[in-house]
Amino acid sequence: MKKLKRYDPENSSPEIIDIIERMPTSFGRMVSLTIIVFTVFILVFGWIVKYPDTVTGAINISSDTPAVKLTANAVGNISLLTSGTRHYVNRDDYVAIIQNSATCDDVVKIKRLLAAFDPDAPDFSDAVNRFPNRVFLGELNIKYYAFLSALKNRVDHYRDNVYERQRASIRDNTRGMESVCKETEKVLDIMSRKLAITRKWNDKYRSLNKDNVATYEYELDISHKDLLTMEQEEAIMRKDLASLRMQISENNNLLARLDVEQNEKERQLHLDILTSYHDLCDNITAWEQRYVLKAPVEGKLEYLKFIADNQYIQAGEELFGIIPQKSKMVGQVLLPSSGAGKINIGDKVTIKLDDYPYMEYGSVEGIVKNISLIPQARQTEKNPINTYMVVVELPRELTTNYSQKLQFKPNISGTADIIVNKRRLIERLFDNLRYSIYD
Repeated sequence: MKKLKRYDPENSSPEIIDIIERMPTSFGRMVSLTIIVFTVFILVFGWIVKYPDTVTGAINISSDTPAVKLTANAVGNISLLTSGTRHYVNRDDYVAIIQNSATCDDVVKIKRLLAAFDPDAPDFSDAVNRFPNRVFLGELNIKYYAFLSALKNRVDHYRDNVYERQRASIRDNTRGMESVCKETEKVLDIMSRKLAITRKWNDKYRSLNKDNVATYEYELDISHKDLLTMEQEEAIMRKDLASLRMQISENNNLLARLDVEQNEKERQLHLDILTSYHDLCDNITAWEQRYVLKAPVEGKLEYLKFIADNQYIQAGEELFGIIPQKSKMVGQVLLPSSGAGKINIGDKVTIKLDDYPYMEYGSVEGIVKNISLIPQARQTEKNPINTYMVVVELPRELTTNYSQKLQFKPNISGTADIIVNKRRLIERLFDNLRYSIYD
């Protein structure tokens, strides 16, 4: 490094000596003071003034219950069931129906009856009378009449009470046989005593001396014959008594089998009702999904295209939209990953809507409510980029900083500037210097 020369008055020129030795003028002092004041002002201003950092992304404002679009799922002529656009509809209201072989009023009637029907009820006597015998349900006819047949079979089963009548008949028969058994047992007891007497006289005849009785052989044969006859009658009676007792036992077994058969029959009838009931409900739901445009939520109905009654439409056409009324506005921001790490929950958001120029209407204020943790790739015109989803809460809804209340439109878009932090101006001036020092 070149060494600086020391000032030497003897070797200096007179002009230099004059400049050095001359005292500053008032103008010079003023200029110096101005420079010092300006420098101090810049430093103080740079320290006091804070300029916010912002991260910008595209925002879409909708409701927490988003608008629903109704799409045709079949081709055909359409029948409009509403009075027109901006018409308020309730949940499950029919908006329009694509013409088909079923009568809409009949389907609605059967659906209402099914909603009030309890397939597990113990008695269906009143329910079967509420379901009509003649309806026009088109492709649902088979399912409906299968359900109605199962319902009537169940009612007829309990009304006819066949198993109970069979049990009553068997019980009467059993009681009659038990009575006969008792009488037979009495007769058998008498016969047993008579047989004992006959056997006793037969033994006495056998003990007689055949030489002293002229008719010994004859009397003995008669006594033996009577004994055989009585033994035969007793055997027959015992056989009849055993047969009666066997029939009584078979009747008791038959009663047990009837209980099992009745339980199986009633279980099958109940299963038929459950199967046909749920099958009919599922088919009505499928019919509605195919031919009916139904409101899934309550709200205002919007026509998405010009539609006339009895107009032919194609499957897949978006015909109506329903805007929920009781909902809260929320903003959804797709934020590029660059600078997204600076965002925190609670940061303020300035929203400029495309439909309402902010220079004329002002901007809407929001607050960061939630930030996704995992980025998602989004395809752009050039290259795919990673984006984070940020949910923005609107505490004043669509009231701008100009105190103008903007009209809400579903899926209204704009630009969101998220204010991440406020930094001093002097810090920004020394950012590059600090980066160079720590690099």
